[in-house]
Amino acid sequence: MEGKPPLSDAWPLSVSIIASLAVSAVIGLANVVHVLGLTGGSIGGRLLAVLPIYFLAAFVVAQLVFWLMRGLVGLVAGQFSASTDAAGLGARGHGVVVLLTFAAAGLLQYAETTGVQRVLQEQAASPAAHGGSCPPGMACTPLRSADELNEADAATRRAAAERGLLTAEGFALLLRDPDPAVRATLARRADLPQELLERMAGDRHPAVREAVAGVLRLSDEALSRLAFDREERVRLAVARNRNAPPTALEVLASSSSAEIRLLVAEHPRASDPVLLRLLHGNADRAEQVARERLPGGDKAGR
Repeated sequence: MEGKPPLSDAWPLSVSIIASLAVSAVIGLANVVHVLGLTGGSIGGRLLAVLPIYFLAAFVVAQLVFWLMRGLVGLVAGQFSASTDAAGLGARGHGVVVLLTFAAAGLLQYAETTGVQRVLQEQAASPAAHGGSCPPGMACTPLRSADELNEADAATRRAAAERGLLTAEGFALLLRDPDPAVRATLARRADLPQELLERMAGDRHPAVREAVAGVLRLSDEALSRLAFDREERVRLAVARNRNAPPTALEVLASSSSAEIRLLVAEHPRASDPVLLRLLHGNADRAEQVARERLPGGDKAGR
């Protein structure tokens, strides 16, 4: 019986390694671009501190997917071809692996959109949604249909965002409203689904991000991300949020704004490491408050 012919068309492992690194780098950069789009931020000093995290996460996942797909494609190809097996792939096999890797990255990106759609569907299926959702303790205006919201002026849409009875479709419409004041008003609603609130933390307009940063139920992760925002008023809103985590306060403690530094010094969640970052010999009010709060009181700075 004749054996299989040599794997003349198979590429060496070094080529697969180079291909995996190139694909992973492209996916990592695409993820960085996506994050920049969500945060509405340009590349700057503060944003550069967190962008590598998003790049590395996407890079590692892409590497895992690439080599998993390479193994699977090699096994499948080995069953139908005498010229290849799991040990090596040619140009066609590598092309399939690259396409599958990019497809998997696209599916992960699509998951965010489907997650939001799922929240809206659950909101629509709930009993409260059929009669419209209204923030607790607020006298709401009558329920408006999607057509009415589309045709309403900005003032009417802001009123609907603030105290209107909203269905899931109404939330979706106002979430995409072209007027940032409408979106900022919507962000302050107590009945806004948590996943939509987290999504609004990446709004392109600073007024919306400022409104989101002041919401007490916003997650620590989102507040920490907003602490890097390029707009000072957004960072100021994070400092005023009494639920801001120490990770966000540590970033804000290095701010050049005396107001932000003072808010950090007085913040109930400011840890000792955060307070120590405020001790720079400036002798301003923020440093005085930080010294008084550190163990030993004002003796900490003597």
